[in-house]
Amino acid sequence: MVFGGIISILIAIWIYRTAVQAKTGNTLYWVAGSVIVFLVVQTIMIYFNVMIIEIFDKDISDVYDNAGGLDSVNDSSAGIQSGTGGTLIGILFELTPFIASFFVIAVIRLMLMLKQPFAFMPLFGGVKETFIAIGESFKTSDQAAADAAPENNETKE
Repeated sequence: MVFGGIISILIAIWIYRTAVQAKTGNTLYWVAGSVIVFLVVQTIMIYFNVMIIEIFDKDISDVYDNAGGLDSVNDSSAGIQSGTGGTLIGILFELTPFIASFFVIAVIRLMLMLKQPFAFMPLFGGVKETFIAIGESFKTSDQAAADAAPENNETKE
């Protein structure tokens, strides 16, 4: 959940910057709404992932726990999350809620906030600029002045 919290903060910053730049009005409503949508979609995807696991092998049950769970190497009843493929499926199940939530927020941002037709290229517009702005916000005034001043490397004779 820490990873999801970091992503939701980054999404809030991204939506805030977009709302301010596009002058949509009600900036904080857009930010709050995006965080709420992020959490709702994330919760739905987590339940969807659990449902997939239960459909295939009923891994999440007393039988699975009694079989030793993922600690059981030689037990074939470990189900869909056993072996190398199971590791990859586990990683996919962990990342799917975050990816789906981010994609839904990007679509809402593009179609409702910016009122543009759906297209893939502008879908994630402004993400790079958001990270650059976050990085520059950590610079002190001395560092910013040094970066803005032209360097004088000429030697006088």
